[in-house]
Amino acid sequence: MSMGSRKKNASERNTKTRYSGDIVLIICEGTQTEPNYLIELKDFLYLDKAAIHIVPSEGSAPNSVVKHAKDAIKGACNKGNPYSKVYCVIDKDQHPTYASALQAIKDFNESTRKKCDTIICPITSVPCFEYWILMHYSRSTQSFGTSGHSPCGQLIRTALRTHIEGYEKADRSLAKKLIAEKLEDARQNSAATYKAAQSAGTDDPSTKMHLLVDELEHLKEHKHFQEDRKGCPQ
Repeated sequence: MSMGSRKKNASERNTKTRYSGDIVLIICEGTQTEPNYLIELKDFLYLDKAAIHIVPSEGSAPNSVVKHAKDAIKGACNKGNPYSKVYCVIDKDQHPTYASALQAIKDFNESTRKKCDTIICPITSVPCFEYWILMHYSRSTQSFGTSGHSPCGQLIRTALRTHIEGYEKADRSLAKKLIAEKLEDARQNSAATYKAAQSAGTDDPSTKMHLLVDELEHLKEHKHFQEDRKGCPQ
């Protein structure tokens, strides 16, 4: 076979295997727990590497995560390869910019001046992402932060470490084990506590991580967001 034929065949194979579905970006507030978990989740779901990009934010505050999202959307749009959705995984905890970050997302999504149709979807956890980790073990609706200390710190000390002795944020092997063994438990527990919080007119405690898992499974199955899934998960 000639060199030209080999190049042609390779090009044809690349064309056939090139991903053509919707692309999403997940920006995490944390640099360890969240990206470690989400990377393991992506691998567990066998998501196409081209379909989902996961990056830690350049700043840990919610408003920094949203700014990162806007910059990423602009960059991808200018390159002609826009994201369908960008998910901002953020904690409420004691962040002073939490409310303003959510408002900034709302304003961005409602703007009529956007060059691309990308939307930003907040994937919030109250008090923090560790509440989602707790959901793998428990359907607890305990409110944290009542001691005057960090709500997230209290959650880890008084609840999470009763299930995971010596819990540490950077343990990627734990994330892999939790997803393999307890993901469905976490989804059911999270959906139940989220609904309970909504019924009570509060967000404390709750997490939207089960909604993100649903989104990723939908993307895996369909490659494109169906018409009724174009918006942010609620």
